[in-house]
Order: sequence, then structure tokens, then C-alpha cells
Amino acid sequence: MDVRTFPEALKAIMEQKGWTQTDLARELGVSQAWVSEMSRGQKDTGMAKAVNLLARVGWEIRISPKVEESVERREFLAAAASVIFVPSTSANPYQDANYVNTLATSLARSRYELGGIPLMSRVSSHMQHVDRVLKNVSERPLQKSVSEIMYQVTLVLYDAGKLAQADRTGGIALDLALRAQDFKSQARAYDSLSRVSLYRGDHARGVTYAQRGLQVPDITSSQQASLSMRLGRSLALIPEQKAASRDALDRALNVGGLSPFGEAALAGDVGIGLSHLREYGEAGTLLNEAAGTIGQWSPLFRAQYLGRQIQTALRASDPSFAADRMNELARALPFVASARVNKRVHEILQASLKWNATPEIRQAREHLQSMISPEVSPSAV
Repeated sequence: MDVRTFPEALKAIMEQKGWTQTDLARELGVSQAWVSEMSRGQKDTGMAKAVNLLARVGWEIRISPKVEESVERREFLAAAASVIFVPSTSANPYQDANYVNTLATSLARSRYELGGIPLMSRVSSHMQHVDRVLKNVSERPLQKSVSEIMYQVTLVLYDAGKLAQADRTGGIALDLALRAQDFKSQARAYDSLSRVSLYRGDHARGVTYAQRGLQVPDITSSQQASLSMRLGRSLALIPEQKAASRDALDRALNVGGLSPFGEAALAGDVGIGLSHLREYGEAGTLLNEAAGTIGQWSPLFRAQYLGRQIQTALRASDPSFAADRMNELARALPFVASARVNKRVHEILQASLKWNATPEIRQAREHLQSMISPEVSPSAV
């Protein structure tokens, strides 16, 4: 069994051996409170101590290099080369389904890495080209491909804080998916529209789109999990819907068959929902898991989950843990340009102000403030 962090190792040991936190504490020679805080990511320990503790229960730490280039990346580069160098049957490449699919994949990869703001010029160009061909999109493969690129455009606009535009492009993606009669594309479009509605503060609309997505037949496990999570997060912000929200979030977590990236993203997003339900312990554990693992795929998502982790810690009145993660978030900020991340930082600075007399919070706030991108002000998002 391979795990990537010390908190994950502690949880895996307890699951493997059927132990409680008290049992594990006794075997390690530490307190139950220490095990609890470590397994939730609220404390850290040095490498030497971790090696010694794990050895007491028959575990060891192995360090190995990351694979230099994944098969997935090589396949993407090969696909990109083929659509660039192989002539299209149409004079306009945006009428070539394979070409449009590859553009959508490229846009998604760039968003994961950089955030939405740097991609606005690319998105504007894609939208102009799509507008020109939209009335002539009659074949289902092309309808599906254009739906996919408009879905990716929607997510870039959403991350860049352009929510009205994102709502419009999400609607185009849904219309094309319905015309193509493609269930997976329909589920993706409903997911994006629920996401945008939630961020705009229209929680009831977020619920409606998630419910419609869940009614689409033959969707994948990852879509089932994501739409259940969207439903739970929207319900969490509606009075008298807390129990329904918790039920939807639990259903999302119980979906199996996800990729490692999908599992990490789902953990973080469910953690956000649980934080709104004031389940701060569970939320913190999931957000810590997400922030600790997802950076290998997406610096953007890592910054997002760190921000949410900090907000959860502040709501739980744990300024010491929040200060530690604020310093991590400050180091992550230069790698991404995202209106959502910037907004999160401003919210954190406001929420942490009441602890400003505490030296570690004051220093963390100064560090965070010094690393904010000047591209987006709080009023812009």
C-alpha cells in the first residue's frame, strides 16, 4: 500500500489493522490527541521522527523520483501534432471535430496549471471562431466537440471571475450536448452551470442544474460523484437543507472507480461543502488530503484547496494552523493567476484580522499580502 503523506499513512495503518486512534497512539508511544491532530494534518513532524514511529508498526518511508513524462502527456502531444500537421477536410479547422477536441484538452491542461486569467485571450479567440461556425454545426461529432470546448471555455471564464459570460457559454455547451444527444457532454454542461450558479450566489439554481445532471442516463462514476458534490454544496448554503446536503456529500464520497486526480479533487470539494455545514474536523481532513496530493496535477487546485483549508481553520478558531497554511498559500500564489484564488486571499485577510495581534498570524498575513497578484482586485470578482 502506497500513501503520499504522513497523515495518510496514519489513517491507512488504522484501517489496515482495525485500530482506533487510541490503539495506534499506544503502539507509537504518543498521545491519542497527537494522533488525532497528525491524522487531520493539524500538526507536522520531522522526517527522522516519522521514520522511527512508522518502524514501530512495521511501516517504512520510501523516496522515489517522479516519472519524467507521463503516458497521458505523450499521448496528448502526439494528438496535438496530428491535428496540426494533418490537413483538415474543411478550410476552417473549427469545423474539424478532432481539432476542436484537442484544443479543448489543451485549454483544460493550461487552466489546471496556470489558472483562468492568463487564458482569457485564448478563450476570446475560441469564442469568436465558435460563433462563426455555430450555425453550421449539424453533425453530432462536431456538436459534441464544440460542446466540450465551450465547457472548457466556461471553466476558464469562471476562474477568471467572468461569471455572466461563463453562464452564457455554459448554456451553449448544454444546448450543443443536447443536440448531439451525448449524455456525458450533457452531464459536464450541467455540472459547469451548477458550479457557476453557486459561485454567483444563486444556490437554488445550482441545485436545479445538479439535479438535472444526475437525471442524465449512463453518466460516468466521476460525473455521478461530481454532480452529487455540486448538489451537496449548493444545498449546504440553503436554510433547512443541511440534512439533504450531508446526504448528497456522503453519496459523492461513496462513489468508487475514480482516478487519483478525481479522488483528490472530490475530497477537496466535499471538504468545502462540509465546512459550510460547520463540520470543521471532517472538512479539514479532506481539504488537507486534497491540498497535499493534487499539486502534482494542478497548481491551481492546490492553491484553491489551501485557501479553503485556511478558511475552515479560521472558522474553527484555529489561527495557528491557519497561519501555517497561509504561508504555504503565499508561496503558491506566484504560480497561478486566478480571480477565485485572489478573492479567497482577500477573504482570508479579512477573516484573520481579529487575530492580528498574534505574531504568527500577523507575519502570515504580511507574507500573504505581499504575494497577491495585482491583476485582480476584490471588487473585480
